[in-house]
Order: sequence, then structure tokens, then C-alpha cells
Amino acid sequence: MGPRRCGKSFLLKLFQQELLKSGVAADHIISIELDDLLQVSLREPQVLHSHVLDHLKDESVHYVFIDEVQLCAHFEEVIASLTKRQNIDLYVTGSNAYLLSGELATFLTGRYTKVEMLPLSFKEFRQAVLEDGLSEQEDFERYLQIGSFPALVRDRDDPEHIDIYYSDLIQSIILKDISWRLKLRDTETLFRLCCLLSSNVGSALSTTSILNTLKTQKVDISRLTLSTYLNALVDSYFVHRVPRFDVRGKLTLRSEEKYYLSDIGFRHHLVTTPVKDYGHLLENIVYLELSRRYKKVCIGKNTQKEIDFVVQTNDGFAYYQVSQTVLDPKTLERELNAFSGLKDAHPRYLLTMDSLGKGRNFDGIKQLNLVQWLLN
Repeated sequence: MGPRRCGKSFLLKLFQQELLKSGVAADHIISIELDDLLQVSLREPQVLHSHVLDHLKDESVHYVFIDEVQLCAHFEEVIASLTKRQNIDLYVTGSNAYLLSGELATFLTGRYTKVEMLPLSFKEFRQAVLEDGLSEQEDFERYLQIGSFPALVRDRDDPEHIDIYYSDLIQSIILKDISWRLKLRDTETLFRLCCLLSSNVGSALSTTSILNTLKTQKVDISRLTLSTYLNALVDSYFVHRVPRFDVRGKLTLRSEEKYYLSDIGFRHHLVTTPVKDYGHLLENIVYLELSRRYKKVCIGKNTQKEIDFVVQTNDGFAYYQVSQTVLDPKTLERELNAFSGLKDAHPRYLLTMDSLGKGRNFDGIKQLNLVQWLLN
């Protein structure tokens, strides 16, 4: 599971190649791509189910791959039926987290593994463009501008193609994923909401504050509809909703959550004003990287102060503060103050773009260079 075009289909193809190399017969690998018009008839549940069964050669294991399974009506019943067969090892992809809501999760309780994918990390991006001979810092600036979808690596020197790519991708998420699922006729409000979230990356938002902002833009929307739209944008992996965690009381809070984009390129293509919140863009990159490394990431509440991120590790917790620069002593004091009053001995990190000062330790708070941390 993961956002459109993050590489889910390609991962399945790589796995199929590995199966062939390991000696699995080609006729024991059944690959179905439901977003291919040549296989559009398989979007009917009975037809899809019969197609798989008709291609089973014997009682030995067959590897079945169904790409974009949500395009099949009642796909939950198809998956539940196929997984009951001992000679089927089933893999499916989907661009919506709602795949595992409702009936499917009930049908498959304890019998599935969820793999969530993201677009390229900076380390992966750097490896892919290493031949260009740019410095780590230059590649990071390019990563921030281009975005992290794999297809963009090939066309990284073609701004026009990048613009077209994002325009098409955003329309696909809004029109093909969300509008189709929610049966929306008017997508303008949904588009406005995408722009609002993109321009407020890393800012604490409540339903009330979003409603008030939309109202100033002459957008009339009910609280219930807004909640539905926000959930749909999270389910489609356009944004990640990050809860607040009280580090003193060890409680997850639901007030004023933050939203981070699954790819920072959306910000540049949905918001026309110049980027002034560079620090929030860095926060977004750090959030995505922490999501790759840890099973749970929250924003931290430390009495009246805020810690950018609290992550759950195998040994407890770790705390991360992100700042573009702390060369100004007042900025350094403010960022370090976020950790004040914490009684535990869990690791604490201050990530900055500064080369000067990296490696310093402030009473257990380690200052690291953000770009090198991403590559480590």
C-alpha cells in the first residue's frame, strides 16, 4: 500500500523476477494489472476470481499478483476466497489505505502482512543521481525541488515534464481515487483543501481552524464533509495526519494534529506563493524519514512547549527537534528549550542544516547535520 506511482507495481515485478531466478515456473506466476485497459473485464469480481482459478496448473504453490485491487468491485470477497486455497500465495497492491478497513480486515484477521511504501528517500534519490557528480547539499536542494517520485529521477533536468507529471498525479488522486470513491461531482472544494494543507505543512491544524480558513476563501463546507474529505486525503496517502503525544503523561492527544505531505513536490505545484516556511519543509522530510525508520511517529507536547517529533523505538522513545539553523544563540536556546523538563533518559536529537556545530552535545542532546543524518 502507498501513494500512486511510489513504486508498488515495480516492487511486485522485481519480486516476480526473483521468483523466476529461484526456479519458480513462469506458469505458476499469475500477474494481473487492473489499471490496464486490456484487463478491464477482470474488474468484475466473479470474472477475476474465475480467471485466477482457471490459471492454476496443479496443487503446488502459485504466486498471484493483483495490482490496484481496489478497482475490482467487492474485491474483499475475492481476496478472502483466494486466500483460503492452500496453493495460492497472494499479493495485492492498492493506492488507498481504506483497503484494510471494513470487511477485508475482518476476513483476513491474522492472515496478512501490510507493507506500506513511500516515494524515494533522500538516500535512494542520491544513489540514483550519483552519476551527476553533484555534492550532497546540491542533491538535497534538488530533492526538495523535484520531489521524490521514482519516475522523476529520469526526467530530473526537464522542468516542463515535472510540472506535467505532478499536474496529472494530483488530478489522479483527486478525481480517480477520492472523487470516484466518494462519488463527488464538485471537486473544487477538495482541490482547495489540498492547497490549504500543502501551504500549511507542519502547522498545527484543527477542524475549526481549517473551516475558518476555507470560509475566508468563500468556501462553504460542513464540519462532517470536511472530516470526510480529510480522511479521504489521508487514506489516499496524499497527506499523513500526525497526532500529538503528551511526553509527560505518555498519552496520544487528538487536538490540533499536523499534516505532512507524502511528497514535498506537491507543495511546489499546489502553492503559488514563494516558500517562506523552509523549516517546515525540512520537518516534512524528517517526518517521512522517521516513518521509514520507526513504527510510530508523533508530534510531542512537553507542557507548554512542543517537540517536533517523538518516535517509538524498540527501547522506548526518542525525541527529534528540527531547525534550519541554530547559528544564532537565541535560536539554539529556543530549540534546546523544547527538551527542558524531560525526566527520562531517552535519546534526544537536534537536526539542522548547519555544518558548523554538528556533533556537539548539549547535556545529552546531540546536534546532527540533517543531510548527513538522512544519508546515514
